[in-house]
Amino acid sequence: MLVHGLAIATAAATYLLILIGGLVHGTGSSLACPDWPTCYGTMMPVMQGGVAVEHSHRLAAGTVVILTLTLAALMTVSRDAGHRPLRRVAWLAVGLVFAQALLGGITVLLRLPTVVSTLHTATSLLFFSTVLYLAVRSRPVRSSSAGEGAPRPTAPIEAEGVAARRHALAANGALVAAVGVFFQMVLGGLVRHSGAALACLDVPLCRGSLWPTEAHPTVLVQALHRLGAIAVAALVLFSAIASLRAAARRPGLIALALAGPILVVVQVWLGLRAVTSFLDLATVETHLAVATALLASQIGLALASLPAPRREAVVHPWPRAVADLIQLAKPRITGLVIATFSGGLWLAPGHLPRWRMVTTLIGTTLIVGAANALNMLIERDVDGLMERTRHRPLVEGRLPPAAALVFGTVLAAAAIPLLLLAGNALTGILGTLAFVAYVAIYTPMKRTSPAALFVGAVPGALPPLMGWTAVTGQIDAGALALFGILFLWQIPHFLAIALYRSDDYGRAGFEILPLVVGEKRTRFVIVAFSALLMAISLLLGPLHVAGPLYTTVAALLGVGFLVWGLAGLREAANRLWARSLFFASLGYLTLLFAALIIDRTLA
Repeated sequence: MLVHGLAIATAAATYLLILIGGLVHGTGSSLACPDWPTCYGTMMPVMQGGVAVEHSHRLAAGTVVILTLTLAALMTVSRDAGHRPLRRVAWLAVGLVFAQALLGGITVLLRLPTVVSTLHTATSLLFFSTVLYLAVRSRPVRSSSAGEGAPRPTAPIEAEGVAARRHALAANGALVAAVGVFFQMVLGGLVRHSGAALACLDVPLCRGSLWPTEAHPTVLVQALHRLGAIAVAALVLFSAIASLRAAARRPGLIALALAGPILVVVQVWLGLRAVTSFLDLATVETHLAVATALLASQIGLALASLPAPRREAVVHPWPRAVADLIQLAKPRITGLVIATFSGGLWLAPGHLPRWRMVTTLIGTTLIVGAANALNMLIERDVDGLMERTRHRPLVEGRLPPAAALVFGTVLAAAAIPLLLLAGNALTGILGTLAFVAYVAIYTPMKRTSPAALFVGAVPGALPPLMGWTAVTGQIDAGALALFGILFLWQIPHFLAIALYRSDDYGRAGFEILPLVVGEKRTRFVIVAFSALLMAISLLLGPLHVAGPLYTTVAALLGVGFLVWGLAGLREAANRLWARSLFFASLGYLTLLFAALIIDRTLA
């Protein structure tokens, strides 16, 4: 009980610390103490005016540091088996609280840089979420009043299955909503620290539209924050509905589920009121308080629906857990996609500032990693049936499904704002469409139709188009030709895999072309798309995207790849040929883009 009570106290103190931090900014007291960690050279200055507000924030932060260290120490020495899985989380909280304090000091010493101030906000929210997790999970387990040997009522297997699915949906919905609220609050911090709070004085639109074109970055930050509010409202509403369906006779869960939509409505009203009142202090502070309470409600809903960590669970080392998370993002596939995106950036006419180029590249990396992680989550049941995927982290239980869901959602939630703000609206929309198409359409469709291959080729071909639009802001013939090359290339590439791994796919229950229409017809499809690929690749010359050097190389590569595909029509062709075609397709794409880059460099 001592550990649980201390965890609750630490969470409550952190909540108050966040509110005091908002008060510091709202009253303009951020630099009332110009030095750090002292205030005018002393640990206890005269507490008046802005100094009283700012130094109160520092004293509160010191209190939270002491509480967190004590909590971690007590969990470490505790003999309660239920605390064993929480020890690493407790020490993670210690690391986060010190990082938060350090960022706060840097913010003062560097005179409130926007990026550092926003990171300070994000770290404080992450720390609050971590401590809240400890407060919920450290709750002592109550023994059943019926006794050890008393028989328990049973339910039909069908009913248990329905209940389990509802609990899983409620937990997943709350986790996604919590991530959404977290990033919306971080975006709110960016609005506050960048001076964008009053960039749009009209409500609910921003300068007369949902997304003002060619506006100042602060205007776009404000517009994105408003659009984010709509997305978060939808996620919280879904979370509430899913939780209510799973909350059979659980008053606490029902109360949390109902609290979410109510807090969202209040939060939106407060946000609009903050603009129309020109940042009235009480309104802005209440806006922060309600947002933090909304984050807590979604975390609470998720933890109420998720099973608690098993006391005897194997605790993997941190480096292994990090490596498993990286594996979820499929680094090799992500690297190939980034190469094609970079090709679009390089070939597009025009110039993109370096910071925008780097940021859009990061955003694209994150959105691809997010799609791959959620793909592994959805397919974890069938991955165990396939030779090449049965050692993935989710299959072997090295990571829980909830970790993959949070990881993928976090990457997506970070990627889309980066693409919208550093790129442009078109690039952000294309990235979002690619993500949704891959996760929500292509991945489940693989089990029902061989047409999934052609659907999945669309998001796979969008990265070079995104690179092009990040520079030009529009889709033109050159961009469509690059899209066509990547789309057509994927068909023979993935059909080659399907041919030599057809048994593997069959065991997993995937509907692939060789198993549905037969291997012979599949080989004709490979030849047809290889011919189309050669034709489209030669269009870059007439479209003035590339010059004679590229055209010559593309023609030679196209003929070679087509001949390789035609070799598959021989009766003697076997799965060894299919495997060789797979590697040939990788070589083809690498050399084609290399020729493009060299041709463009020489030009």
